[in-house]
Amino acid sequence: MKNKSISLEIDPSIMEKNMRIVKDNAVEEEINKLLAESVPSQTVKPRPGFCVKTFTKPDNKKVFVNICLTEAIPCPRNISNGELMQILNSEDPSSYRVPMSIGEGRTEPDKSGIPATVYDVAINPDFFCKIEKDDLFQTFFLTVVFEGLQDKYQFELDMQKFTILKNRKSIGTLQSHRIQVRDVKKYEDKTKPLIEEIPKPTPKVTEVPAVKKKELIYRLRREPPVGEIQYLLAEFMIPSTIELKDLNLEVGEDRLVLDSKGLFQVVDFFLPCSVDQDIVDAQLNRNKDMLYVKMPAIH
Repeated sequence: MKNKSISLEIDPSIMEKNMRIVKDNAVEEEINKLLAESVPSQTVKPRPGFCVKTFTKPDNKKVFVNICLTEAIPCPRNISNGELMQILNSEDPSSYRVPMSIGEGRTEPDKSGIPATVYDVAINPDFFCKIEKDDLFQTFFLTVVFEGLQDKYQFELDMQKFTILKNRKSIGTLQSHRIQVRDVKKYEDKTKPLIEEIPKPTPKVTEVPAVKKKELIYRLRREPPVGEIQYLLAEFMIPSTIELKDLNLEVGEDRLVLDSKGLFQVVDFFLPCSVDQDIVDAQLNRNKDMLYVKMPAIH
């Protein structure tokens, strides 16, 4: 059965229009276009934050995403975990916006010297501190980043197969970003939301499309990140509207199914290794509205 991906969408115009990024060695045509727009901009060199390793689908090519920091990009307004969950499940999820700058892809060697594609994504340092400390915001942010890369460069990433590197803050040399000053001023208006998440446009059809149930946001991690897997950890965002009695979790030797009694779409995916379903540990943390499912691997 095909795995369900996380259902967070991001309008590519956030990066393409509101925060144009131009590499130092960009072609003259692009530079002239920016000058023609007569929009003030600044070139910034971000500093390292952390690096995420993931893979493309279906060819399983390695991709690194450097999450880097610069004060030139504004910080989203500070909201709580509960507010984030309410926004994601509201009729207008675009009421919260995350400003970010997505750079062009380049080729860099990994630790084994094998060439891999690398992207730099710059954000505000204060927001970086938040996603470092909060699993819910980190999961949300990485989902938005992956969706943004997919929309901008037209490829597919494996949403459940990624690792935050522990010993590397970045791969290769971080590239400079050119950011339009007018957008920074716009984001400084605190009365406006600061991360924009816009669903894909509904296809034009003659019939009114049926209402699609929302999908739970989740990710699957392995520990340790490299070497033999000791256990898998599935993390699900569970809105406060879903009670414990509404959840039905089934873990087989190589498959996980999470049902919420029709409130959300059923989550159903296969696991990358066999697990011991007899000693699976599942905990619902209402402080973070997160369900953690720890599944020891069978060797």
